[in-house]
Amino acid sequence: MKKLLVTGASGFLGWNLCQLAQQEWEVYGTYLSQPLAIPGVTLLQADLRDFQHLKVLFQEIQPAAVIHTAAQSSPNYCQTHPTESYHINVTASSYIAGLSADRQIPCVFTSTDLVFDGRNPPYRETDPVSPISYYGEQKVRAELEMRSGHGQVAICRMPLMFGAAPPHGSSFTACSGNK
Repeated sequence: MKKLLVTGASGFLGWNLCQLAQQEWEVYGTYLSQPLAIPGVTLLQADLRDFQHLKVLFQEIQPAAVIHTAAQSSPNYCQTHPTESYHINVTASSYIAGLSADRQIPCVFTSTDLVFDGRNPPYRETDPVSPISYYGEQKVRAELEMRSGHGQVAICRMPLMFGAAPPHGSSFTACSGNK
């Protein structure tokens, strides 16, 4: 079975993707500070901002594909901590694109609809970006870095998502399963 690396497995999207992907892949998920267990998924603590650590991770796993969902996704946090959030939102993304390109494997990058200002929806992927927050700006920069670093990158600009929440996650849109 082919190996899939999912970054940000402790986050909302990564957690859900890990569970779905294991039907067709041997899934490896990363987390930074929120250890968790997903039956059937190998979870690894990783600081994606550390290039050498990330390089070793790629060498050990030998993924056939990568889905990069890890991010500091709180726009308010990014606004008050722009340098810290830049390292995970942009620098780590650039590293992942480069390592994926080196191995000639596909990479999916999850961006956000916050690359737009919200004034002229609905947006097409060819519409000019116009972020109004540091988070949106960082995701635009990450998209550029990913595209320039790897020809097989697919960028998905995710809108508001809802569904089952991971054990350590919280979202006003997440379903707890309780009614």
